[in-house]
Amino acid sequence: MKKIVSKLIAVAALLLSFNAFAWQLMPGAAKDVADGWVIGTNVEAGGWGIYRWNSSSWEKIPGSAVRIGGTYRSPWVVNKFNQIFNWTGASWQLKPGAAKDVGDGWVIGTNVEAGGYGIYRWNGAGWTKVPGSAVRIGGTYRTPWVVNKFNQIFRWTGSGWQLLPGAAKDVGDGWVIGTNVEAGGSGIYRWDFSNWSKIAGSALNIGGAGGPPWVINKFNQIFRY
Repeated sequence: MKKIVSKLIAVAALLLSFNAFAWQLMPGAAKDVADGWVIGTNVEAGGWGIYRWNSSSWEKIPGSAVRIGGTYRSPWVVNKFNQIFNWTGASWQLKPGAAKDVGDGWVIGTNVEAGGYGIYRWNGAGWTKVPGSAVRIGGTYRTPWVVNKFNQIFRWTGSGWQLLPGAAKDVGDGWVIGTNVEAGGSGIYRWDFSNWSKIAGSALNIGGAGGPPWVINKFNQIFRY
């Protein structure tokens, strides 16, 4: 009973911290999040169910996955078999290759390298190998962000990776989940063009490409900024 009460108190405190800084608690539960899309908690063949926000509720989409990225109109997913899919508007299109994580037309491959795994960009017909390695990827097609296994943060400049200050566990479009432990996971930070600004709240995963971020905390709660 004490453990249950402690957990409820922690969740209540977490909700207060999020609501104090414009985070909106959304219905449902999730394992990963993108721009208005989530990977749910219901076990399915390829991982967990996939859902899209329709402005009032979560709409179940055929298919299952473990990681999701990209934009609202064009999300990308990776399932537990490392298969890569892109949403066509009506169904999931299987792409060649294999990946551990996915962004907006970028993936973290399965080939082990110094900082995690190789990084690849979709060129319209196949994957182009890009220098560098990482474990998480986010951001937009033009400007992706990555985090490597040493928690280092990098941003793509168009020709190479720029190392930024700080340390992170997951990355979005100019937002990161830090390494400092907090009630809902780790701290949330936003890039202000010169450094990271601490944002109220905490989470495990972050998503969003070109718009307000979405996060998932360790209680599988979904928040939109």
